[in-house]
Amino acid sequence: MNERYPQFLVAPTGKSPRNLMDSIRRVANASAGFVQSWKAGEQQEAYETSQEAFEQLDYIQNELLRQRDVLKEDNTSWQTSPFKGVLATPVGRLHNNASASERTFFLSRPQGQGSMPTGTTPVILSLEKALNKLKHRDTVALNFSIDASLGHMLYVYTNAGMGQPDSISEIHISSFCFACKNAAQHV
Repeated sequence: MNERYPQFLVAPTGKSPRNLMDSIRRVANASAGFVQSWKAGEQQEAYETSQEAFEQLDYIQNELLRQRDVLKEDNTSWQTSPFKGVLATPVGRLHNNASASERTFFLSRPQGQGSMPTGTTPVILSLEKALNKLKHRDTVALNFSIDASLGHMLYVYTNAGMGQPDSISEIHISSFCFACKNAAQHV
């Protein structure tokens, strides 16, 4: 007889993240591994690492946004909440109101050469907005770049919805993970 102990909503393979800080650590480690694999020309390994990282990113954004929603229920404490302050931490850049031609530009970029469309003036992307952009991302409109000074950057195209226009986000993975760690301390 198999000695596995079934757990409610936990994958039998043990892949489910144990906690928020563990998932954040896994994303940071996956980013480093992804960059190493990509630079070594090991695309299959980079792809598998990316898949694992997105499982963790989904968990992170769900947990942090759920916590935000719970804390917002008490507007008085929310206004002075340290968690609210951490959600305002810059983690990249955002281009709102992306046009059809900018979407075409975004989709035409080769893997590893993600970038903002030329001629745009991006604004600061906060952790809270990055979490929302990850949650509502177009799963086929993702790219990345590896910059010598900025490191690993993830580019996310988000289709219009929920009162928001199409957008392109540039998420600096190391800044994102650092901000998530700070946010997790208030969960």
